[in-house]
Amino acid sequence: MKKSKSQVTTAIKVDTNVNRPLSCLKVMIQGTNDFNTVSKYSMAKNGYFRDDYMCHFVTKWSQRTPLIHLGYYMRVLTVDFTLRSFLDATSGQPTQIISCGAGFDTSFFRLAGNGSLQPEVCYYEVDFTEVVDRKTKCILGSESLRDCIGSFEVKEDGLRGLLGSQYRLIASDLHTLDELESNLMQAGAKFSLPTLFLAECAICYMDEASSSLLIQWAASKFEDATFVTYEQVHPDDGFGIVMQKYFESINSPLLSLTKFPDMQSQECRYVSRGWSSCNVWTAFEMFLQVASYEERLKILHLEPFDELEEWHLEGCHFALMVASKGSLAGWFVKFADISRNVMISCVRKPRVQWELVQPGSEPAMCRFAQKTVKVREKDGFDILVVGGFGPSTESLHGRRHEVLNICSRNQPAGSSLTGSSILYVEEAVLERDVMLDVLHHTCTRLSVCGTDGSTRVMLYGGRYSPCRAVNMWPIILSVLPSDRGMRVTVVDSNTSVTLRENAPASRWRHSAVCLKRSTCDPVQEHVVVFGGRTPDFKVLGDLLVWTVQTSDMSISCREVLQRTHSSHVTWPCARFSHSAAVWREQTMVVSGGLGQEVLPLRDIWYFSLEEEKWSKLHVNGMLPRYSHTSAVCGDQLILIGGVNTLPGNQPGVCVIDLNTASCTEYALPVQNPSCPIMLHNHSSEVIDNETTILVVGGGGNCFSFGTAFNNYGVRIDLQQFR
Repeated sequence: MKKSKSQVTTAIKVDTNVNRPLSCLKVMIQGTNDFNTVSKYSMAKNGYFRDDYMCHFVTKWSQRTPLIHLGYYMRVLTVDFTLRSFLDATSGQPTQIISCGAGFDTSFFRLAGNGSLQPEVCYYEVDFTEVVDRKTKCILGSESLRDCIGSFEVKEDGLRGLLGSQYRLIASDLHTLDELESNLMQAGAKFSLPTLFLAECAICYMDEASSSLLIQWAASKFEDATFVTYEQVHPDDGFGIVMQKYFESINSPLLSLTKFPDMQSQECRYVSRGWSSCNVWTAFEMFLQVASYEERLKILHLEPFDELEEWHLEGCHFALMVASKGSLAGWFVKFADISRNVMISCVRKPRVQWELVQPGSEPAMCRFAQKTVKVREKDGFDILVVGGFGPSTESLHGRRHEVLNICSRNQPAGSSLTGSSILYVEEAVLERDVMLDVLHHTCTRLSVCGTDGSTRVMLYGGRYSPCRAVNMWPIILSVLPSDRGMRVTVVDSNTSVTLRENAPASRWRHSAVCLKRSTCDPVQEHVVVFGGRTPDFKVLGDLLVWTVQTSDMSISCREVLQRTHSSHVTWPCARFSHSAAVWREQTMVVSGGLGQEVLPLRDIWYFSLEEEKWSKLHVNGMLPRYSHTSAVCGDQLILIGGVNTLPGNQPGVCVIDLNTASCTEYALPVQNPSCPIMLHNHSSEVIDNETTILVVGGGGNCFSFGTAFNNYGVRIDLQQFR
C-alpha cells in the first residue's frame, strides 16, 4: 500500500556529501560496501537471485564476471536462508534482527516485500553515519523502498537515522559498545526478545579485540540470541594468501583472520565469549544444502563459465558461523543439518618437502591451463609449454600463443635440479603461422620419432573461451632442436575430409595418453582420450582411440563402446578435469575429476588398451580432487595437487600403490606468503630418471581478488615417498 507524503517525517536535511574527508576506516567500509552492492546488483540482474530493491542503491552499474556472480550468489543465498529459517523458528512471537555493518543490504526490503516479516518482527540496521545518511537518501528517493517501510521519521537529535514501525536504520560505531547499546535502546530494542545478530562480511574488518568484545557484549546483554556471521576462513593456503593480500591491497585487512583462521577456532571464539554453542559451515556446504540439484545446474548454465576451481575454493574460504544461547541454543541445526560425510580417514604423513625454482631467463613461465610435454631427457631435459593463460610484454595477461621451452642444458651434463634452483626458459620457434593459444587442451608425446629425428606431439581439444571449443581434430606437432632454439612445426596430415566431418564432440578438460599394444606396431600410434566437457556444459564419458599412421601422419578415430554387466560397474562415470597417466605402457590410469553434479570425485580406474576394458582400483583414504596432475613411477601412482570442497583439507600429494591399492596423503608445505603456490591448473613432468617431479605454472582468476599466477616452478623429490 502506498504511503502519503504526510506519513514521512523528516527532522533533518540528510547529509549526502559523500566526498567529504572521512577516517581511513570509514572510507574502507564505504569502499567495500559499494563494491558489494554493485556485485550483488550485477548478480541479480543476470538472473541468479531475485532482488527487486538493490537497483535503488546503485547509481553506476558495471557488469561483473560469472565467477563473482556465483560467489555472491552463494553469499546471498546463505544469508537469506538463515534469516528465513530464524523467522520460521520464532514464528508467532515478538523477535528482532540486528544487522551489524548492514551497508546497503536489502534483506529487510526483500523479506517485507514478499510478506515474510510478521508485524511482531523488528529489523534494525547499524552502520557508520556516512553509510546511514547515504542509505537514507536512497530510501527517500524510492517509492518502492518507502512502501516496504511504511510510516517513518528521519532523526538527528540524540539518535541519527531512520525509524519506522518495523525498520530502524541507526548510525552507530560498532567499536563503541556503550554508544551502540544506548542507540539500540533508544530505537526500541529489547534485551529480553529472541534476537538474531547478523554480521555479513562486516566485523572481519574490525580489530580483533573490538570484534570479540562485540560478540561477548551481545551474549551478555541478550537472553535468547543467535549471532550469525558470514566471513573469510582458511587464510594460510595458496588461495587464502591471495585473498588476504587482496584485502590488504585495498586497505581493508582482515584483522581477526590470523587469530581465528579455521572453522574450529571460530567455534571456540564464540563459545569462549558467552555463547552456548557455535556451528560453522562453508559457503559451498550451504550452497549444496539450500539449492536443489536442478537449481545448481540452472545457475551454472546462466552464463558461459569455466573457472570452477576458483569457485569451489571461494566457497571453501567463506563460512557461516551460527552461535546461539538461551531458548535459541542449537536452533539452526534443525534447518541446516549438514553432515560432512566425505571426511576421509586417510593416512596422513608429514608435509611434502618441495623446492621452489625460479626461471633464470626471460620469458617467465607464469601461466595456467597450459600443457607441458617432455620432448628430451638425456644430459638434461627439454619441456615444451604450450598454450595457457598468462602475462606478456604486450598485455597484462591473456591467452598465450608463444611456445616455451624449459631446459636444463645450461647445467653440467648429467646433473639434476638437485644442485640448482634455477630453470632456463626460452621461447621456441614456430615455423608456421599457427595459433596455439588454447586452454585446457592436451599435448601427448608420440612414441615414434619423425624421419628427421624430431619428436612428434599430438595436440587435441581445448578452448578459446567457455563458448568456443577448438581443435576438434588433432594437430600433430614436430619438435626438433635447432641453432635458433627448439623448432616447432605443424605436420601436414593426409586425413580425409569425410573423417574430419565425423569428428567426435569438441571438448576440453579431458585426458589423453599414448598407449602401446602387446604386439608393437611401428606404423601406428594410439592416443586414448577420455571424458571432458563441451561448451554447453555437457559432461562426457566417452572413450576415444585416435590412431596416427606414422608413415603419413593421417589420423582416424573410433569410440570404444561400453560393455554392460549386471553384476558390477565396468565403466567410470562421465567426468572432466580428471587426470590420466600411463602404467606399464599399455594401461591408462584415470583419477578424480568432476562428475555430472560438478562435484569432485575420488576414484581410480584403469583401462587396458589390449583388452579394451575398464577396471576399478578400490582405494581407501584418497581425498576427492580435480584439476590435479598425475604420473606413474614404477608401480606408484602420484597425484599432484588439485582442488576439492573439503574445508581446510585441500589436496597435497597422494601416493597410491597400484598393486596393493594402499594410499597415503601428504599435506602441502606451509606456504610462504611472499610467493603463494596454488596447485591447480598446473602441469607436471617426471624428470631426472624418475626421481623428481617438476610442476610448471598454475593459478587462476581468484574470485574478486584478481588473477594469480605461480611465479615459481616446484620441484618435488620422489625419494621422500619411498
